Amino acid sequence: MGKSHEQLYTIGAVSKLTGVPIKTIRYYTDINLLPATDRTQSRFRLYSTEAIWQLQLIRVLRQLGFGLEEIRTIIRGNLSVHTAINWQLEAITDQIHQLQRIQEVLQRAKKATHQSEQSIQTLYELGLALSENVTERSRFVTEKLHALVEQANLPEEWRHHLLNHFTWQSPETLTTEQIAAWTEVVTILNDPAFTEEALRLNSPEQSSLKMDITEYNQQAPYLIQQAQSAALKGEPPESMPVQTILRNWIKLNATLTQQAITPAFLHTLSTQLPTPSSERMQRFWTLMAFLGGREAPPSYKEGFELLAAGLRFLISNSEAFRAMQDDLSQEQ
Repeated sequence: MGKSHEQLYTIGAVSKLTGVPIKTIRYYTDINLLPATDRTQSRFRLYSTEAIWQLQLIRVLRQLGFGLEEIRTIIRGNLSVHTAINWQLEAITDQIHQLQRIQEVLQRAKKATHQSEQSIQTLYELGLALSENVTERSRFVTEKLHALVEQANLPEEWRHHLLNHFTWQSPETLTTEQIAAWTEVVTILNDPAFTEEALRLNSPEQSSLKMDITEYNQQAPYLIQQAQSAALKGEPPESMPVQTILRNWIKLNATLTQQAITPAFLHTLSTQLPTPSSERMQRFWTLMAFLGGREAPPSYKEGFELLAAGLRFLISNSEAFRAMQDDLSQEQ
């Protein structure tokens, strides 16, 4: 023992004073994080008051989540406490976000498993949001979308285009908000009503499509935008501007399917327009855009409603229908 008159404490006494287990104190001393101040002739460790305060600091830093090597650096003065606190706050923030992500998945899983017998599969699919396996996340969505394309009975050119378009690549990691979006996407993709809606909008009659998909994708959005603009201006379905847009819409789809323009054809066309029940479909693409970091696609809800109203007007008004047919004949 040294000759200093400073009061020293045995490891047992230090444990009682601080509440830190003897085993832990011994370990800190062995790794030189808390060196013993002195030793007795029997080689028992002794600790000064300063060492006890250092042990208290170590305990507090451990409670705050600091690692032993970080604590060693702080004690040696190589890392300022301010910097260390900032680092720890960042780490804790990340942990909070991760717990929020887990909470979101579990809450969605709790709801989903009440409605589905495939609870384990559902939990797995929802849990992909927390996984670092980007490939699995991408594969899940891509396979679901590809299955819809295959069921739609489309011509090969259209099928090939949509399969490429619906090959989705997941972001590396998902934010808490994207986790919420993912859980909703999983729920939608597993909903039979969503599949039914998707197939309704791409009915088996589409198998006779004759128009090049690139050409269709150039003309259709333009007409939909025109219909949306007319709807927002308050144009009624029977007005000349709306009927002109509608005539071009009918002509485009008749050319697309090589069908005669009859009231029955107009009725079929009206059933293939998005309806208020199609909000699920719009919600899905909004969520997918958010997951991909893109702006949500416009819904054109009012424009589609105006086209549907215009079709109903033509179906119920034989005179207007004949006038539309005459106009189309003159354009040929």
